[in-house]
Amino acid sequence: FVDGLDVYFQPWWEGKTVPQAERRYLENTLECVQNHDDFDVLAHLTYISKCRCHPAPRPVPYEEHREVLDEILRVLAQKGKGLEMNTSGVDRCGDYLPPMEMVRRFRELGGEIVTIGSDAHQSRRVGQYSKEACEILKDIFGHVCTFEDRKPIFHKL
Repeated sequence: FVDGLDVYFQPWWEGKTVPQAERRYLENTLECVQNHDDFDVLAHLTYISKCRCHPAPRPVPYEEHREVLDEILRVLAQKGKGLEMNTSGVDRCGDYLPPMEMVRRFRELGGEIVTIGSDAHQSRRVGQYSKEACEILKDIFGHVCTFEDRKPIFHKL
């Protein structure tokens, strides 16, 4: 929810261009990561890309939102928080959520903790595209993380 509206549904999109909707979503995400500490991993950084009522589904363009995205990633890295690479966007908007360039940027800004999620709401989607995501993360991080008792466990890829 952003500004009291669920970004998945039509009312969020009314009266906004796609870049405006993306920007406000990301600004809200930045506010959340700046003001909250009781989390381990930011999931769905670019969730808005795959929303059902998105008028033109696309991966959030890094260059259009560079400043706010870099600040989100910087805050996560500074706080020792992780970033999820969600595979559900591959067949819904054409890329991982967030796209590889943002995951790479997180690493450049000092991020170390990275996880993979498939956002499976159906059993056939459990782990979908995870093997491919691991290959990408192998090149960027060399590892992927799981958690036990809220402590990251680094698994070499």
